[in-house]
Amino acid sequence: MPKGGSRPGAGRMQTRYTISTAAAKKLQAIAKHHNSNPAQTIEGLINSYHNSIKAEPMQDDIAQLLSLLTPEPQTVASLSKRLRMRKAELERLIAAHQEKLIENGLHLHTATASETEKAIKLPSPLNPTEHTYYSKLSRNLFSL
Repeated sequence: MPKGGSRPGAGRMQTRYTISTAAAKKLQAIAKHHNSNPAQTIEGLINSYHNSIKAEPMQDDIAQLLSLLTPEPQTVASLSKRLRMRKAELERLIAAHQEKLIENGLHLHTATASETEKAIKLPSPLNPTEHTYYSKLSRNLFSL
């Protein structure tokens, strides 16, 4: 076998996404309803989501935050750093536009007791006078 050159895909990070059983069942139901396979359905959902973002003008900070979100949870600290914001600024941004962000796919992950120091504090959805700590954020692909 000749040596030299790189194999296809060399140097690229391989990312494998996993979804919950409930999300997989929803995906299969959507794919069955549209008579397509799940991979095509996900691609269509993602494309329609990106088209809706382009059609609906949003503030730059909100659009930038949504563009950084992935299906895998990311820590508040890493997102703050990538957005070039302090944690408090990110907290204010999310608190001010929480409903709009959630409608556009933001998923908030509740912090454990050990994560509260690095988490953001937002009004609880059930009782706005109480606060809930969130340590990670991700993108919900089924929010369309």
